[in-house]
Amino acid sequence: MMVGFAMVVGPREGGIATDTIRSILNFYPQSKIWIRDDATTDGTFEQLQSLAASAPHRIDLTRNPHAMGLDGIAVSTFRLFQHIANAPEKLEMVIQLDPDVCIVREGLVEFARKRFAVAGPGILGSYTRTPDRRPRSHRVHARAMLRDLLPVDRDRGSGRLRAGLPFYLRFLPRAFRSGYKPGHHVLAAFYIVHGETLYALARLGFWSSIPKDGSRSVKPDDPLVSLGAYAVGHRLIDIHEEDGRSQVWIQHRAPVPLTAEEIHAHSLLAVHPLKQDEASMLLRNELKRLTLQ
Repeated sequence: MMVGFAMVVGPREGGIATDTIRSILNFYPQSKIWIRDDATTDGTFEQLQSLAASAPHRIDLTRNPHAMGLDGIAVSTFRLFQHIANAPEKLEMVIQLDPDVCIVREGLVEFARKRFAVAGPGILGSYTRTPDRRPRSHRVHARAMLRDLLPVDRDRGSGRLRAGLPFYLRFLPRAFRSGYKPGHHVLAAFYIVHGETLYALARLGFWSSIPKDGSRSVKPDDPLVSLGAYAVGHRLIDIHEEDGRSQVWIQHRAPVPLTAEEIHAHSLLAVHPLKQDEASMLLRNELKRLTLQ
């Protein structure tokens, strides 16, 4: 079976997105990449189109009908996963990543296979510890989900009054029966969905159930895909090994406190976030140089 990559790209992300996609094309030649452009109008979509035209059998580029923005990132992601689940290719796994993830080398597929072989199907990407091994809290996402259950409340982002219950309410009983705890989540920048989980969620109607607007307290896909994994009887798998080590360095905010030499010395496979600032671009270029040595 094929391995898939999934990426949602927003405005001003064309440069880093194409850089990351080229790394995937190079390091993972048997994979296919599904990209969702967020109706960008700043030249990003044209950059993606040009790259997709250079590898038409390996890149599937779709576009939102209108911009969803950061508040609608879960809508964009769910639409992309539904599109992937409907594709003729049967996938072993889907590696979902943000444009500002830097793919350092090959090895992600083998890394995921080993973890899935032990834990079974689910989503690899739960972060109970930070990259430097400090414990992480799920309370922020848990509070947002509890607010979402209020039938009337104000939208956390816009402040507009909203009414109604969240789309995922009908999946909660199934998730709770499988051991789900509110707020437990992946870090949306990088996670890996097992193929069985991808297709089970499609059959359940999970990917297609999200409304077109993102006006809820829970806006990112971090806690939502995690809920989905439990709703189909699968689980979240921590990105770190039992001893706290990991082959990926994924943190929420820049800067990454590692040099290119340290990243290579630790045999890291992927690093986040490396954005479009000067320091991040220098680190990306230095990683490429070391990889080619």
